[in-house]
Amino acid sequence: MDVRQLRCFIAVAEELHFGRAAERLGVAPPALSRQISALEDELGVALLTRTTRQVAMTRAGLIMLEEAKGILVKMEHASRAVREASLASGKVLRVGAIDAASSSFVPEALMAFRARFPGVEIKFVEAMTAALVQMLEAGKLDLALTRPPRKPTDCAFEILRVERPIVVLHEDHPLAAREHLTMLDLVGEPFVVPSKRIRPYAYDLVMAYFESVGAVPNVTIEATEKPAMMSAVAAGLGMALAPDWVSRLSFPGVTMRRLRGAMLDPPPPGALVGVSWRPQQKLPSRDDFLAILRESVTLLDERHVLPPVSSKPQKRTARTGSPIGGA
Repeated sequence: MDVRQLRCFIAVAEELHFGRAAERLGVAPPALSRQISALEDELGVALLTRTTRQVAMTRAGLIMLEEAKGILVKMEHASRAVREASLASGKVLRVGAIDAASSSFVPEALMAFRARFPGVEIKFVEAMTAALVQMLEAGKLDLALTRPPRKPTDCAFEILRVERPIVVLHEDHPLAAREHLTMLDLVGEPFVVPSKRIRPYAYDLVMAYFESVGAVPNVTIEATEKPAMMSAVAAGLGMALAPDWVSRLSFPGVTMRRLRGAMLDPPPPGALVGVSWRPQQKLPSRDDFLAILRESVTLLDERHVLPPVSSKPQKRTARTGSPIGGA
């Protein structure tokens, strides 16, 4: 009996279909069937009953399913314990971050940590919150900068920053002539929103801002990444809402404006950036980095400076005389 056989058996038992189980594991169905047969031969019992149309569990199979899951959990715990033991000397710190953190306060925090603890090697990865929390739980990261975890976890979470929204719009849009905008100014405008499936936090946040004024966005396109969002705005497909750290980016044809009166109380999870870690893991270097984050990251970032409104002559429409140019 080996790990591969157990994983194959669990997949078939949960899917009750060899084709779906094979696709889930990324193996060919005949190879999957051989693994199950080898496990049954070794145990001397039938774990599954198979017909041309149906796969069902035997009583022995039901018992084996629970035992197999328990074995894999124990093996994962053992692997994690070994990895953590190898890091107990504090010579390596494994940090993960979402883009909102890696594009704002993380670089300065890492520089401060390296200056104080030059003997600690830093390994860094950028991913989304769900993936980072999974890596923390599996012992593959020591600390991660994330949104609040959506699912129950044994990881601790502490809020570090509340992001404020800004409006991203084409530089020739009439609203670009204003210093500040409100949510009511955006109602009815074509809008580029984050992908609901890939970036649920950002999507829910945009919806919450519109709900705060009793409206929904006029969605023209969903964008997965910030560069795609900026490209869509530059192409005139709509405007967008973005967190304040995006003001550090620049893109031809795009400008940004502050959004007045849009801080929601309490702030939605999509506006929060914090730090996640496993408190049961004892790691001095992780605690040292936590201390640097707590002393250096402010709850609201006041340093993001948006470009001033351009003073270039504004074009006017023949019908209304309203400006259609601006910064």
